[in-house]
Amino acid sequence: MPHTRIHFGLEAAAAAVREARHRISAAVKVWGALDDEASFRLEVVVAELLANSLLHANSPIAIDVALDQGFLVVSVIDGSSAAPRTCEAGAGDERGRGRALIEALSLFHGIEFTASGKRCWAVLPSAVGPSPVSDAIADSAHTEIDLPSSVRWSLTPLGKKMSSSLPPPM
Repeated sequence: MPHTRIHFGLEAAAAAVREARHRISAAVKVWGALDDEASFRLEVVVAELLANSLLHANSPIAIDVALDQGFLVVSVIDGSSAAPRTCEAGAGDERGRGRALIEALSLFHGIEFTASGKRCWAVLPSAVGPSPVSDAIADSAHTEIDLPSSVRWSLTPLGKKMSSSLPPPM
């Protein structure tokens, strides 16, 4: 199996989101990890995580995508200590739906604060490798779990088991 992790930094420009999305999609296709629908989901999640970071962080941004145990783990690392906020977007609003999209398209997602900022991450299913809990996770309702103030997660009941596959904070 080819390398199953991609990590790179981005310039703080809107065009960087599109370029990063295509770069990640191409890498994951080489891994053989996604069908067309899952590839679209990955691209949307990557774009939303990156766009939020570009709009609000004003700092260097790095992205990490890894295939681990049948799951794709997407992390966006920036220098802001401000947590993303959920917005109520009106019908004509062009912004404010990113967190809702990430919630809808990922199995679970979260925010982890680091010494130099934060890491926002999401986990998506892939078509590679055994994933005995993926159906149970996908069918479960999301549950908010109390964690230390430095971490915010939205996990499915079985998602806690999968958290060990997250890469360490940068």
